[in-house]
Amino acid sequence: LPDVQGDAITGAMLSVSKRKLGISSDEIVEILDLRNSFEKVEKIIDHKKYYPGWHMNKKYWYTIILDGSISLKDIYKCIDESYQMTK
Repeated sequence: LPDVQGDAITGAMLSVSKRKLGISSDEIVEILDLRNSFEKVEKIIDHKKYYPGWHMNKKYWYTIILDGSISLKDIYKCIDESYQMTK
């Protein structure tokens, strides 16, 4: 999800094994890596819906699995917040 106005990255959509997220399964899932403030990332990581950023700086990035566990409304809000971090 590159920022079309510049070089900043808002997020990344990837396919990875759940094992990469610390889940005992080799199932391949689609994930979304998004950024936010250190305080917000630290607060929301619960290893159920929100995971430390996979393939990103875990201080400012977090990962969500696109499996329906998080509502589209909440995903859109997370994307908007991530986009705001690029400004």
